[in-house]
Amino acid sequence: MPFYALIFTLVIMFMTSIDGYSQPLTGKAKYRDFNFNQFKLLPSPPVPQLDVPYSVIKQDFTITLRDNVIMDCAKFYPSTPNPYLPNGYPTVIMVHGYGDRKETLEGFASAQAQYNYVVYTYSVRGQGNSGGLSNMISTTEAQDLIELVNFIHTDFSTGLDTANILIMGGSQGGTVPYIAACLGGLKVKTIISAVSSPEFATSWIENGCIKMTLLWTVEYTPDTARYAPQVERMSDWIYSNAKDKWDSLAKWLPFNRDFKNIVSQNRIPIMLENCWQDKFFNAYGNISTIPLLQSDKRYYFGAVMGHGGDTSWTEDQWHMNFFNEWFYHYLWGMDQGLNTRPKFHYASTTFPTNSIGMWSFKHDSSSVWPPVGVSDLKLYFNSNSRLKTTPNTNSSSYVTLNNTVSSGYTMEQAVNSEFTGTTFTNKFKKASITFNSDPLTQNMQIVGTPSIKLDYYSNVNLCQFNFQIYEVQGTVAKLVNRINYTDRAYTSKTRKNKLINGISHSHIFKAGSRIRVVVTNLDKTPDDTAFLGTNPFVLPVMTSGAHRLYLSSNSYLNLPMKSPVSSKIAIFAPEQNETGVTDGVFTLNQNYPNPFNPVTNISFSIPKEYSGIVSLKVYDVAGKEVSSLVNQVMSNNSGIYNLTFDGSKLASGVYFYKLTAGGFSDIKKMILIK
Repeated sequence: MPFYALIFTLVIMFMTSIDGYSQPLTGKAKYRDFNFNQFKLLPSPPVPQLDVPYSVIKQDFTITLRDNVIMDCAKFYPSTPNPYLPNGYPTVIMVHGYGDRKETLEGFASAQAQYNYVVYTYSVRGQGNSGGLSNMISTTEAQDLIELVNFIHTDFSTGLDTANILIMGGSQGGTVPYIAACLGGLKVKTIISAVSSPEFATSWIENGCIKMTLLWTVEYTPDTARYAPQVERMSDWIYSNAKDKWDSLAKWLPFNRDFKNIVSQNRIPIMLENCWQDKFFNAYGNISTIPLLQSDKRYYFGAVMGHGGDTSWTEDQWHMNFFNEWFYHYLWGMDQGLNTRPKFHYASTTFPTNSIGMWSFKHDSSSVWPPVGVSDLKLYFNSNSRLKTTPNTNSSSYVTLNNTVSSGYTMEQAVNSEFTGTTFTNKFKKASITFNSDPLTQNMQIVGTPSIKLDYYSNVNLCQFNFQIYEVQGTVAKLVNRINYTDRAYTSKTRKNKLINGISHSHIFKAGSRIRVVVTNLDKTPDDTAFLGTNPFVLPVMTSGAHRLYLSSNSYLNLPMKSPVSSKIAIFAPEQNETGVTDGVFTLNQNYPNPFNPVTNISFSIPKEYSGIVSLKVYDVAGKEVSSLVNQVMSNNSGIYNLTFDGSKLASGVYFYKLTAGGFSDIKKMILIK
């Protein structure tokens, strides 16, 4: 085996393969891919090979935990000692991802043991053949791991070196060892933790939103995971519209799961990795605890396989050395000079995309976080669907995001339909509002955590705004990031301001591209389908309402921008002429998107002084009226009016929409393609 081979991103991904690269949810069953042949082995200790190859012994065994739960375990070890390793073989403990079992790892563990390792693995409580009930990645499972490690320290039959034990895993497999290290009493040399977070539970319900992946995780069937009573109740809390059910979820989900408050207690060297595009956990959890973690540490943020993120061949190659250095330095005591080199490595997504639509990645590193030269860039939501570096002049203008849900239609019904099909489309109306910047004059890199300052109002006491951030290159728009917000403590008909943190990311926008922000009531994009299928990133609000986004100085996207290549020229091309909202002009704007399928947005503006009938109607090519969007008296006008047109009941073809008000009339063409 090549000296530099590794388990690339270790079992990390394999465990995330379980909660990561699985098939989308179908009803309430989740199908998983157990093929881990893609994973390479960790490098062999740098000692001569034995003249006569040894065989690998496998033994299944159990241990009885403090509460009499039986843990199902397995160990793999060389049949003979190695004279070049007088203290015994280095030892690796592999922890699987949520809803998996030790049997999935056994082929890999056996293969690894052929290269001078002792390998242990086990089924986490409530999963596989282990007893007990799962508390879903908590201090309970962390204490179980501490007990297993204590047993391993006395298990001399394997010929292990108890001074050189490493634990590795991803998702649950990365979180449980990290919690155990922070609790104290975990006697291992080092840990590798991937696609995890000290605030992973809060990340599942970030900003009042509930991620689809949380619902998946709490709805496994008993053959996959057997839940403790509190976890069993969580799906009912998620499906309910009642505020007290949300309050229960918000209180109990982080309890004994988030561990940011004890990160400073960890003294075990740890390597931490996060995927920018993780559909489970925001990398911000690890980023925010950088000042708190006192142990030796090394970070990577970027292309980590698992939980739905893009992968990169070039980043995979870089990872080989990244992992090997960690093993040499901490498990084998071979100084790699890590303390004199950057602790933070990250890779920025960027165009071009590859043949299957994944981003390219550009690698970078920094000795501090955030990297030097990062400052805030504010892009304000303006009239005429514009993103600009200056605020809109009329702070009373607004656009409206309508959330239209048929009475009696429930979240559970939407989930069971996978948020698609005729019934869902008829009973839940997707709506969106789009804002575009002018073209960039040069490449622009963002590094860190974007945020939204939101100035809003709603006519109901529960409102949601989902912000999707795209890079638009020519006719291609690809999702970069998102920021989701649900106000579950809102008082209806109250204008309110809120600063909302988004998902940490690094991305390089290319010169000539535009930045697009889509505000929607249903956060689904084509870029998510490989992982989420037809399901949204976060569950929508099932309460009808009209939610205003005010176009004021308190409504903007904040991007953590690294210093541009040239600070002497504007970031964006000179503003184009706008045919937008002014106090004395009627406007009818081109619909977006166009062509569309089956929903598009139409916006128009009316002079402030106008009072009278306003009509906005849609016609087919024969001049037959097919929809009346507006037909009413309007007065005291301000701002731009944004409406959603749903063509799901119409045939593909060319249609026209006409705005009439007083003596003003204008017609524009749009194309429906199904």
